[in-house]
Amino acid sequence: MKIIKEIKQDEAWDHWKKVENFSNSDFRLDIRKPLPTDLQWYTAFLETPDIGKVFIISSDDWKGDHLCVSDFKLLTAMSNYKVSLNNMGKYDDIRKKEIIFKNDLNGIDTKLIFVAPDTNGPFTIIEGNKRAIALGCLGKLNNLEIFLGVSSEIKHYCWARYSI
Repeated sequence: MKIIKEIKQDEAWDHWKKVENFSNSDFRLDIRKPLPTDLQWYTAFLETPDIGKVFIISSDDWKGDHLCVSDFKLLTAMSNYKVSLNNMGKYDDIRKKEIIFKNDLNGIDTKLIFVAPDTNGPFTIIEGNKRAIALGCLGKLNNLEIFLGVSSEIKHYCWARYSI
């Protein structure tokens, strides 16, 4: 992970609000509220060695959809997506995003939000999981700019439980 600069948490949250068209400040508290309060936030570039240490958010619906079977690694989700004939739910959404990215890499937002216990990972995507799969399948993850929240307390964060 190549750190670009330290930022304020609000920069990541404002970006999330913009991407998902949230108008109020209490958006996605189910994901944000349990986060450790001592997070240090950065913008960073995802590098090739990091990709194997990236995990999908630890939400069991990803396992139920068979995208994160046998583990929650992004590479596993990409592999399962590529071989699936499923055209519903998350699969359909990922395919639509993949088509947009094929035609125009800037067609939808590419800046994802990760959290980690330190800058070496493991990393959990808390926003942008489907876009990450689509980008990964197109080989567009290396040098992708992301937001990264870092705290040693991530090991106790419920949405990162499958990455620790």
